[in-house]
Amino acid sequence: MTARDDENLVLAGAPDSADQLNAEFYTRFPYPWRALTFYYLENPYFETTMLNHALGAWQGDVVPRTPKIWVAGCGTNQAIFTALRFPRAHVLGTDISAGSLEICSQTARQLDISNLELKQQSINEVTYQDEFDYIISTGVIHHNADPPATLQRIAAALKQSGILELMVYNRFHWTIPAAFQKAVRILNRDETTVDFESGLSVAKAIIEEVSADTSIGVVARYREFSDAMLADELLQPILHSYTVESLADMAESCGLEILLPCLNQFDKAEQKWSWNIEFKSEMLRELYESLPDVCRWHVTNLLLREASPQLWFYLQRKDAKRKRRSESEICEEFLATRFTKAATAQRIYVQSDDRKYRLVPGSIVYPSTAPDKSVRKIFDALDETHPLRKTFEQVGVEPNFSTVSKARMLLSSSMFPYLKAVTGPGL
Repeated sequence: MTARDDENLVLAGAPDSADQLNAEFYTRFPYPWRALTFYYLENPYFETTMLNHALGAWQGDVVPRTPKIWVAGCGTNQAIFTALRFPRAHVLGTDISAGSLEICSQTARQLDISNLELKQQSINEVTYQDEFDYIISTGVIHHNADPPATLQRIAAALKQSGILELMVYNRFHWTIPAAFQKAVRILNRDETTVDFESGLSVAKAIIEEVSADTSIGVVARYREFSDAMLADELLQPILHSYTVESLADMAESCGLEILLPCLNQFDKAEQKWSWNIEFKSEMLRELYESLPDVCRWHVTNLLLREASPQLWFYLQRKDAKRKRRSESEICEEFLATRFTKAATAQRIYVQSDDRKYRLVPGSIVYPSTAPDKSVRKIFDALDETHPLRKTFEQVGVEPNFSTVSKARMLLSSSMFPYLKAVTGPGL
């Protein structure tokens, strides 16, 4: 009935029929659900700087200050967040769901966003060539009939100097949802077609009866969730999933290469900060850290399984003029760079009872929280007149791969924007 036991592909027919199915699904269950808040930063280049830092581009010369951005499969609000993050960018948001785009358009009008263009398009039919500095496609291609073909369209749209932010389902995260989805489909006799309303009823009935102490009992948490949230995780009509290895293989077949993991809001919330395991055994640590990046991340994926981070990465074209640097090389450059403490002001929009967004008076300092305690003494002792390596030495932190990679992520990335480079490496 299904092509593979760990994926739901029975409805993955021709690309156009899969597009129609997904359009119907996301019109019935718009995703994501309406955000309660949106925010923007008063420094219009702050997010661009931190995106470059997340890529190890301490000179800020990979993603330009006024980039052309494509949010490929933008849903109801990802293009909104992107346009607010990068106010000097031209942002194109595309989606196959007219319903999702209408919600997105309504929000953009309420927030008076002027740098966003929305189009109803299938990624499988676009003809963009060498056009975008930065493409975001998260949680999208794995719902297509032929993900490599969809990714190939995205790769073609990327400039030779561009960056792709890509997320696909981590296979180890989706064992239970995939099993649940198949059970619903079989019970509902959706072998070649799908009835969303009937499927939703069957899913809710199972959730009401399932015992929390069974292996699939985690689905019981959806009893109080919205229909859209339940459907997104438990009723997807088409679901491919990947490991680090199979994602890297797919990327290579499309002329792309993985650069670095992209820390995201979901892994941040669950404190899954790193793709690097800290082994106590010196033998294991040496074997592990000597591996090429993708192999090391794949070992992490295999050993941590459902506890591994999301498969969310930055990629570039293999023919990019800049040579890919290893994570270890980027960490060395991080140590050789001078930093200053980063800060700006944040303004916030809040959804009122009438479902309209209003700007809260005043601003707050951003980032608003202190760095994680594991790196706070490095932050507190920072001296911008010296390379960061000297700060490590002053506070007694050994600058090995493990400590430096953690500090790089928790101090100078889009999710943890505490340090801004004041000069390039090599001082």
